[in-house]
Amino acid sequence: MTPLTLYLAKLIGATMLVVSLWMAAKKPLVLALAKRVIGDEVFTAYIGVLRTCLGLAMVLGHDVWSGGAPPVIITLIGWLELLRGLLILFLPHERLVAIFESMRLEKHYAAYAGGVCLIGVYLLIAGFIG
Repeated sequence: MTPLTLYLAKLIGATMLVVSLWMAAKKPLVLALAKRVIGDEVFTAYIGVLRTCLGLAMVLGHDVWSGGAPPVIITLIGWLELLRGLLILFLPHERLVAIFESMRLEKHYAAYAGGVCLIGVYLLIAGFIG
């Protein structure tokens, strides 16, 4: 793996692990934040700009589709962030609210937090072992 891949695996992995632990420790706060963000069209647009910038940075800097799972996962995360950012910016706000509600965050909360944790741990380990 390239030095950039190793760095991004550590950065993204550690971030996802910390966020998942925060999600586990602060469920009511996380749910309230998610509802507040999606309910505020201006703040939602701001998140869209940030996600688009993050996704573009990752796609432009790390568009690697070979070399094992970690580089491909990092590239997929970059493309997904870019796509999510663009959707947030260009879909009607009502559609975004409907998508958010269809996710049923409160009901599937443990699965979302657990998924973030598993990907984070995997990338963190790959970044330090790689």
